[in-house]
Amino acid sequence: MSIDIYSPCPCGSGKKFKFCCHAIADEMDRIIRLMEGNQPRVAVQQLEILARKHPANAWIGTTQGMLLLDLGEGTAARDLLKGVLEEHPDNELAIVLYAAAMVQAEGFENAKRALHRAFQRSAKKLPALVSDLASSLAAAHASRGHMMAAREHLALALRLAPEERRQQLFVQLLELDGADEIPYPLRGSHQLPSITGSDQVQQEVRKGQKYAAVGCWSIAADVFTTLANATPESAELWHSVGLCRAWDGDEKNAAEALHRAARQYGDLGLAVECETLAQLLDEKTTTNVIDQCVYQGHVQSVSRLLTVLDGLPRTARIKVPQLENDEEAAVASYLVLNVDSNETDFNQLTIDNIPRIIGQVSIFDANSKTNRPATLMIAGPRGAALDDAKSRLAAAAGELLEWRTDVAQPEVTGAIPAESQILEINWYLSDRIPLVRRRELFSQFWKQIVDEKWPNQPLRALDGKTPLQAVGDESQRIPLLGAIYALDAAALRRDKGIGLKKLFARFEISPLPSLNVTDETNLGGLSIMQLHRVPIDKLNDQQLVTVVNRSMLIRHDETLYEVLKVALDRPECSAQFDLARIFRALCEISAGEGRRDEALSWIDRGRNLPVPEGKTAFQHAWAWDMAELGTRLEDPADPQLKVLLSRFVNYYAPKVPQVRPHIEQMLQNFGVPSPWESLDVMLASGVSATSPVWNPNVAEPVPAGGSKLWLPGQ
Repeated sequence: MSIDIYSPCPCGSGKKFKFCCHAIADEMDRIIRLMEGNQPRVAVQQLEILARKHPANAWIGTTQGMLLLDLGEGTAARDLLKGVLEEHPDNELAIVLYAAAMVQAEGFENAKRALHRAFQRSAKKLPALVSDLASSLAAAHASRGHMMAAREHLALALRLAPEERRQQLFVQLLELDGADEIPYPLRGSHQLPSITGSDQVQQEVRKGQKYAAVGCWSIAADVFTTLANATPESAELWHSVGLCRAWDGDEKNAAEALHRAARQYGDLGLAVECETLAQLLDEKTTTNVIDQCVYQGHVQSVSRLLTVLDGLPRTARIKVPQLENDEEAAVASYLVLNVDSNETDFNQLTIDNIPRIIGQVSIFDANSKTNRPATLMIAGPRGAALDDAKSRLAAAAGELLEWRTDVAQPEVTGAIPAESQILEINWYLSDRIPLVRRRELFSQFWKQIVDEKWPNQPLRALDGKTPLQAVGDESQRIPLLGAIYALDAAALRRDKGIGLKKLFARFEISPLPSLNVTDETNLGGLSIMQLHRVPIDKLNDQQLVTVVNRSMLIRHDETLYEVLKVALDRPECSAQFDLARIFRALCEISAGEGRRDEALSWIDRGRNLPVPEGKTAFQHAWAWDMAELGTRLEDPADPQLKVLLSRFVNYYAPKVPQVRPHIEQMLQNFGVPSPWESLDVMLASGVSATSPVWNPNVAEPVPAGGSKLWLPGQ
C-alpha cells in the first residue's frame, strides 16, 4: 500500500494523511496485504490488536467493519461501527457501513433510519458504496414483491453508480420495466406531480422533493402528509404521499393515499391512474385471500409408490425439469384431476368440461446428505378439492405413505386474492391438443370473463357493487375505470391481452382522453398509463421512435400493435427501427389473437427485408423459416406445414446436418412425426440414396427423373 502523505487520510477525518494516521501506516499496510491475500480472519485478529492500541481510530474501525460485513457477521459489525460513530459522528464511511451492518443484522425495516442517514450524508463522497446499498435494497424489496420500491431503489443505485457498474444496473432496470409478471401500471417511472401553494407550502414541498431525490421516501411522505392533512382537497399532495409510500415499500398506506388523490383530482386521466395504482396495491395487501397450501408425507418406497400413482385414475404424470447435479429436484410429479382424463374426449372439449387440476404432487428421494427422508408433497388451493385429492392419494398409497404429524399441516406457502380467483386457469389439457385449439379455448375463457363473470362479481373497489351495477353511477366512475385497467393488467400477466377497447365497449364507457403532446414533451418521463394515452399519429419522428422503443419493452399488446402499425406507415423513420423485430412482434401479437393468416403475412414481410449486415442470405432465410415453422406448428393440420418441412429436409439439413435433431425436437413437442422418418425407412430398405427425398405432395414414390429437389432461388 502506498498512500501519498499529503492526500486525504483514509480514516475520513478530512486531514492530510501525514498529520493524521501516518503513525499506523505500516501496521495497516500489513493488514491490508492479509486481506488481499484472502486471510480475512487473520486480518481481523491483527485489527483487534491494533485497535487496543488506538481505540478511537476511525481507519481501524471502518476497516474492521468492512471485514466483518464481508464475513457475514452483521451484528458484530453493527456494534463495532456504532462505537466508531460515537467517536466520529460525521465519518461518511462509517455511516454507510453502519447502515449496511444494520440491514444485515436487523433487516431493512429496522435499518431505515441508518439508511436514510447514509443516503443523505454519504452519497456525495462515497456514491459507489451508497449505490451498492441501494441496489441491495432493491433486491430485498423485489423479493417481497414491492416492485415500485424495487424499481425506485434500482434507479437511485444507477444514478450513483460508477461508470463500470452503470451498464449492469441499466440492464436490470430494463428487465424490471419489461417484466410481464408485474402489472404494467406499476412498472416504469412515475413522476411526483407539480404542487402549487403559498411560499411556505412551496418551501415544505421542496423539502419533501429533496428527501425523495436522495432515496428518503418515508421522510418525504411524512412531509407531504403533513401538508396534505392541512389541505386535504389537494390531489397532488396525496398523489405525492402515495408514490413516496409505494417507493418506500409501504404499499397499504400508499394505496390509501392514492385513493384519496383519485377522489380529489379534476384531471380524469390522473384520477384513474391513481385509482388503478391503488387497486393494484390493495390486491397485494388484502386479507380476503385463498391460501395456497402444501401437505407433506413420508414415503416408504418411492418406486412402489410411483407404480401405484402411474395407474391411479384421475392422476396424470408430468415431466419434471432436471437440472445437472440438482439433488433437491423431485423424481416425479403428478397432477390430480377432478375427472379421469382417460375418459375425456379431448376432441369435444368446451371450457365447461375441461378436466381441472385440484392438486399437484411432487415426490422426492431420500437425501442422506441433508438427512431428508423420501417425501411426498401435494399442493393446491385450500379447500374441499385439495382435501379430496389428499384423501385419494392416501387411500391409493396405503402403508406406502404416512402424513407428517411433527409439523403443522397444511403449510401455507402463498395466497391468491379471492377476487382474482375467477381469473385463474387450472385446466389440464392433453399434449395432443394443437396450440391453435388451446388459443381458441383460452379466448373463450376470457370472453366469458369479460361478458359474464367479471361484470357480475362484487368488487371491494366498487364498495361491494358489481361492475354492471356501477355503470351509470357517477360516484363509481373513477373506481370502475380503475378496475377495468386493473383487469386488463391482470389478463396480460396471464398471457392474454383482452384489450381496453373491448372492456370500454362492454360497459359503454368512453376511453380516457388523449394527452396534449407538443414537440417539447418528454415522452420518456411519462408513466405507462400516460404513454397509452399519447396520440400516436400526431407525434414527431423522434417522439415516435421513443414510443416504439418503450412500447416494445412494456409489451402491452393492444397499444404496441397500434404503435407499430403507425411506425410502419412512416418510411422516413424506418432507418431508426429494427424492422425485423417489429415484424416478429406483430406476428406474435396476431398469432396470440388467433389471426394466423395475418401472423404469416408479417413473416413474409420480414423474409423480404434486405439481408442484415453481418448475416448471410442463408442465415436470414433460416431465421424467417423458423419463425414460420413455429407459427404453422400451432396447427399441425395446416396443409402448408408439410411443404415447409420439405424445405428443411431438402435444403437446410444437407447443408447443416445438425439442424435435424433440433427440428425433430420441435416437432415432437407438437406431436408431429418427423419428415425424415420416411426417408430413413427408404434408405434402410435399400432404395438408392439418389431416389427422391420425402415429398409432401405425393402418396407414393415417383421415378427419379420425376422428382426435383428444392434449390435456392427456385
